[in-house]
Amino acid sequence: MDNYLIDRETLGQFVDELMKQKPLPASTAEELSALREQSIKSLDDKIGMAIFGSLTTPQLEEFNQILDRGEESPEVFQNFFQNAGLDLQKTIGDTMTAFGKQFLGGQNA
Repeated sequence: MDNYLIDRETLGQFVDELMKQKPLPASTAEELSALREQSIKSLDDKIGMAIFGSLTTPQLEEFNQILDRGEESPEVFQNFFQNAGLDLQKTIGDTMTAFGKQFLGGQNA
């Protein structure tokens, strides 16, 4: 099972709203489901790239050490990103907005 930076349900709700706004190239329920899953994964990947792509090599090493030590808790992650100078909510929000605009073909999301 894949790990998601944001809970999968939240990603799914966001993608569902986008899918309601645009005619989709899916003619069957299976194709629609596959497109939805692909979009959720793509959004999660873009969020990950936005977050981890903004970290320095030493910050990435520190993050990996946190994972290696098993210190995975919301508080630890929040402190890490705050100390790294990364506003997670803004980064995630900006990424979701950009994804929505791209998904809708440049229309306002």
